[in-house]
Amino acid sequence: MDTGDTASTRAALVAALDVVGAAPSERFERIVRVAREVFDVPLSYVNVLDDDLLHTLTPNIPDEIVSGPIGWSFCQLTVRQVEPTVITDTTADPRTAGLPGVTNRGIRFYAGVPLTMPGGVPVGTLCLMDTRPREFSLADEAALIDFGRWAERALGQGLHHDRLLDVVGALTPASVAVRGFRVSAVSVPYGDTSGDLHDWSSDGDHLTVTLADVMGKEQPAAILAAGIRAALRQHRDAAPADAVRAAEPALAEDLVATSAFATLFHARVAFDSGAVEAVDAGHGLVVHLAADGRHRVVRSHDLPLGLHPGGAPRAVTRLTLDPGDALLVASDGALDLGDGTIDTLTELARTFERTRDHHAFLDAVRLRAAERAEDDVTVVLLTRDA
Repeated sequence: MDTGDTASTRAALVAALDVVGAAPSERFERIVRVAREVFDVPLSYVNVLDDDLLHTLTPNIPDEIVSGPIGWSFCQLTVRQVEPTVITDTTADPRTAGLPGVTNRGIRFYAGVPLTMPGGVPVGTLCLMDTRPREFSLADEAALIDFGRWAERALGQGLHHDRLLDVVGALTPASVAVRGFRVSAVSVPYGDTSGDLHDWSSDGDHLTVTLADVMGKEQPAAILAAGIRAALRQHRDAAPADAVRAAEPALAEDLVATSAFATLFHARVAFDSGAVEAVDAGHGLVVHLAADGRHRVVRSHDLPLGLHPGGAPRAVTRLTLDPGDALLVASDGALDLGDGTIDTLTELARTFERTRDHHAFLDAVRLRAAERAEDDVTVVLLTRDA
């Protein structure tokens, strides 16, 4: 079953693809046409799924219904896992025996592979169907996965620029003040969209704060950043090390496949004690500013996402935000606001120290970024009330 966050993120990404309701496209029709021939099946579909509906982009017969409840579909099973879903006889499988495709259309065989955006968020499926039971070998599964990657690339070509900007804006978190803590941020993209990601959420006992910086700029980096956000949000109630451990395999696969990497600072703060646990994946652009004006740059000891050895444990950074303390986290574009060295971060910390005002500080950063930055700039500020 999808979590609410996964379903809503999927729906936003599907909207950004701008393919639902469009006329049949040759880039999808070609994929399913070849799939029918290669696998010798009468039916093949490229589908996308939003909150509660499945939409096929490739109707196989005239006047075929192109949208229907996810719960009526075989593909509801496919989007729940990474590997292909193969049902050799749908009438013998209790998950599918009562579905309308079986009882009304006589579908007896189904094989599907999830179509994902970077970060592993499933937005759709590529599937095969037949009216007779049949076997499906491991070689067939491997070939189906290859067809799925083809369909993912075709979906990515359809991203609608203006809609993507709307989605990016909608996923940008608003400032939050909760239980004596306040977090806010400014993000200034170098172009239309940013490869920086910042996010936060609260479970009542903790505040989870994330900043990631994807190598590159504009739309490709923004898509990868959205995937990182979605993947980590699925584990936002977990300790940072556990969350990154769970999300990293899929994230690393996508980053490596696109010849990219991302630095990451992912932290969780306990409201009662101010204790902070964080994973710093090659980021290292963090300043702990004490209430008395002392500051310390928090270094990273791990490689970025996409470069870290698979399965290797992540180091955990621990510190405490006492009353009056602040934590400033920046993307590397913020170094353009000073002399390009780590001293720029301490200069930013001193700028905040002079005002202790979130709004004034972030406005100053925004103006300086617009004048000087040659990269995406994001600065996140987390403070504890004195």
